Amino acid sequence: TRGMVSQGVGGHEGYSGTPMWKIQQQTAAAREAALQESLAYAAERNRPIVPPNVLSEAVSIGAPSGKPFARHVLIKCLRKVALNSKVELPTSGLFANQAPMGLFALFDGQSSAGEPGPGAAEYCARNFHKKVLDNLASLPPGCTSDTFVKAALVKSFEDLDKELIETQ
Repeated sequence: TRGMVSQGVGGHEGYSGTPMWKIQQQTAAAREAALQESLAYAAERNRPIVPPNVLSEAVSIGAPSGKPFARHVLIKCLRKVALNSKVELPTSGLFANQAPMGLFALFDGQSSAGEPGPGAAEYCARNFHKKVLDNLASLPPGCTSDTFVKAALVKSFEDLDKELIETQ
């Protein structure tokens, strides 16, 4: 009679002669190591989960037209708004390590007692964060220090002012 053909005695060996339980143990360890590496990679790149709150509100202090003179904008997480707007922010310098960023701005329309004042404040409150995101996204990779970020904020105000003047 012909018996079972195997490389070893018990028939539970792989092609290399290594017992199957040992091969399974080694592949399980390699699989676990790969899983841990993948989870660590995902955790490192995880973005903070914060709702994209953009609040543009008004305070009425007696404008002749009935519109409020002062408007403000409050953004709890500028990164989340950038992500939803498909704007890619820099990842180096002040933007490294996914540090949280908020934005608060107050726009006063009292300098013009007529109709442009309240309208200008509202326009600025609704569009300022868009200008800030565009200017921050356009920063070159090596230019993300506080000096360059301040310049981007100043440029955001200048761009908004220029755009507002052109539309009136």
